[in-house]
Amino acid sequence: MKEEFINKRIGKTIAKRRKIAGFTQEEVADHLGINTESFSRIERGLISPGIYKLYILADFFECGVDSFLIESSRRPTDQAKYISQLLMKNSSADRAVIVSVLERLSKHMRKSTLSNIDERE
Repeated sequence: MKEEFINKRIGKTIAKRRKIAGFTQEEVADHLGINTESFSRIERGLISPGIYKLYILADFFECGVDSFLIESSRRPTDQAKYISQLLMKNSSADRAVIVSVLERLSKHMRKSTLSNIDERE
């Protein structure tokens, strides 16, 4: 993967975490000791935040450092871990509903993919 692509995905994850935490770009930039434009460039994926700043952000947003990498990853194992983290935040009954929806959606997507392949042949 290209570094720019990874920076963009991590930047989007940082922006999402910032919004969920209820902070402005200026507040987070101040906490990091950088100007708002530099932080904006991190969120847009134009520059890498660097490992040290990811640790500071993780403390500030009260999450694990790995969450920035897992949430922005396209690797199936990382995506499964992210889904697992999301599931853990719900009750047992709600988890069962979510899993059921995922199963149906996955089945539907596989059928759609197979139909598209058949149409091309």
